[in-house]
Amino acid sequence: MKKPLILIVDDNPHISKLITINLEKEGYDVTHAANGEEGLQKLEAVKPDLVISDVMMPKIDGITMCQQIRTQSSLPMIPFMFLTSIDADVTLKRGFRTGADQYLIKSEINRDVLLAKINDMLKHVNKLAQIDALGNTIQGDLAELCFVEIIQLLYIHKKTGTLIIRRQFYPEATIVADQGEIIHAILGEDQNEKVLQTIAAWKRGEFVFNQSVVDSFPRTIKTTTLNLILESCRHFS
Repeated sequence: MKKPLILIVDDNPHISKLITINLEKEGYDVTHAANGEEGLQKLEAVKPDLVISDVMMPKIDGITMCQQIRTQSSLPMIPFMFLTSIDADVTLKRGFRTGADQYLIKSEINRDVLLAKINDMLKHVNKLAQIDALGNTIQGDLAELCFVEIIQLLYIHKKTGTLIIRRQFYPEATIVADQGEIIHAILGEDQNEKVLQTIAAWKRGEFVFNQSVVDSFPRTIKTTTLNLILESCRHFS
């Protein structure tokens, strides 16, 4: 089995070495970049499975790099962890707003915590891959795969079709995707982006996605699916 490859982006070689030693002992492959500009180049060159990045760096800082990965790279949904010496709510909120999944404070680095967070992020990616491998029909329970994870899966694999979500005592919801972009949503009499906000908060319900032609549906969702995913992540973080 191929070892997961982790990209560490940090201008402090001592921190990079410390993290590398811990990761390699656990069986991960590791590659490095010294700043955000080099990190973006390395990301496209080696296609890592996860990124760990400092925040304050020369040329391109970590927050800008994360934003560019989410909006301009070939791996927009790659798991991303910030490693920062700044324990400030405003910095952490900026990081999550640009799409970071996790963070660690440098002064509080704990091997077990670091490995646990990496393991959780990679498990999430593997879960999406296993569900996608089922084929043209994807089904399950919101308790196992939340709505944001479902649309993330549709976005990554550019799925076209209809997603039906059923929850007791609620009208049936229909979400339409065209090449991974959510273009239409219906819940009862509502047909707008508020439908997506409502469903994103659901913890229970069953879903089924079927690939199909969607030419007959109007485009009522104006926000890009990537922005919908990032906005949901900001809200729940």
